[in-house]
Amino acid sequence: MTLVGGVIAPHPPIIVPGVGGSRLKDVESTLTAMHRVSVEAAEKRPNTIVLLSPHAPISPGEMGVSLAERYQGSLAQFGVPEVTVELDGDVDLAERVLSDAVARGLPIVELAGRGEVVQLDHGSLVPLYFLLEAMSPPPGLVLLSFSLLGPEAHMNFGRAVAAAVDCADQDVLYVASGDLSHRLTRDAPGGYHKSGAEFDRQVVEAVREGDLGRLADLPPALAESAGECGLRSLLVLAGVLEGEDFSIDLHSYEGPFGVGYLVAGISVKPRRGGGSADPLVALAREAVEAHVLRGEVIKAELPPGVGESPAGVFVSIHREDGSLRGCIGTYRPRQASVAEEIVHNAISAAGADPRFPPVAAEELGRLAISVDVLSTPERVTGLEDLDPDLYGVIVQTDDGRRALLLPDLEGIDTVEEQLALVCQKGGIRSAEESYRIYRFVVERHE
Repeated sequence: MTLVGGVIAPHPPIIVPGVGGSRLKDVESTLTAMHRVSVEAAEKRPNTIVLLSPHAPISPGEMGVSLAERYQGSLAQFGVPEVTVELDGDVDLAERVLSDAVARGLPIVELAGRGEVVQLDHGSLVPLYFLLEAMSPPPGLVLLSFSLLGPEAHMNFGRAVAAAVDCADQDVLYVASGDLSHRLTRDAPGGYHKSGAEFDRQVVEAVREGDLGRLADLPPALAESAGECGLRSLLVLAGVLEGEDFSIDLHSYEGPFGVGYLVAGISVKPRRGGGSADPLVALAREAVEAHVLRGEVIKAELPPGVGESPAGVFVSIHREDGSLRGCIGTYRPRQASVAEEIVHNAISAAGADPRFPPVAAEELGRLAISVDVLSTPERVTGLEDLDPDLYGVIVQTDDGRRALLLPDLEGIDTVEEQLALVCQKGGIRSAEESYRIYRFVVERHE
């Protein structure tokens, strides 16, 4: 189904009423915010929670994903054995995350295998304690861990999670567990360091502005001296949210006990039907990612009433700098519907454009995709019927040579320039050979 939202949550056991007791007054803002995000999360009705805990087993050079069948745990070590969590594992989604990460070349390890029961750490238990209070029925769970690798590796891990979620059969809530600096005051757990407050300030600003990707540029020395445990959680979250239409509500930040606690809720607009993101582009991207990562051909589906009639379709893939990475299209339909045309041509653009090597998994998060739906071509008799900004053109000779050029291309300002380029593409000597000209309009989706 889709990613329905997310939560950024701290994990100090002291915010759990049975643990905190009289000290709860010192974390009142955090406690109120945690109850608020639990209600917001429940309203999204997720089938599965994907949670990354900084206290899950960490392998320095590998990301981690658990394939466990069951998760359980309690806060007994903090004096409240009655606070328990028990959830079934979403093994299918976990395996998809694992396979997508492997396909992207990420070093990854299984935290637990199929059929195992995992004991949850407090980095998982505390956020889940609050999130589950309003959820019924209880969701499934996928547990992740980060590594000690750099920012790009963690963002790429998030992209792998997002690709797996896109192809899942359930609605997913993503939870980034993590505290900020542990060195805000003299009596802080890690002792005081002046970098603590500055680190927290920059993280809070990035969350408030919804720009988590810029956290990748934080100086490593700043994070290290701040004594944080949540930065890598947020970097993975940045990769998860890349390409989504989302908003972040920062509900609270405070630094009691010398540790920074930040609580935020994330809303994600649907990408397929009803959201502001274009469903044709979403379908093309899903087709490309499923083909590149798993060699799969997805089911060609669009929202009711969208793209039901056959039509010619071009799917274009561009790099971040705007340069072309692949483009394949059909000027007349070859499939039964626009949806099927998009899936077929998207896969071809990613892997069968003879001008480029096939798209690699590590490129996926940095590519832009557009879809052009073409009208039925109509023959024109004079140049006055053409307009390079409005119409695409097809030229065809009697011996079957043919070429097509889409409208509104950068650097093409006149009809003469448009015809010269399209004839060049088709190997047609425009000044010496006769050819027929057809025009069409394009419904562009970006």
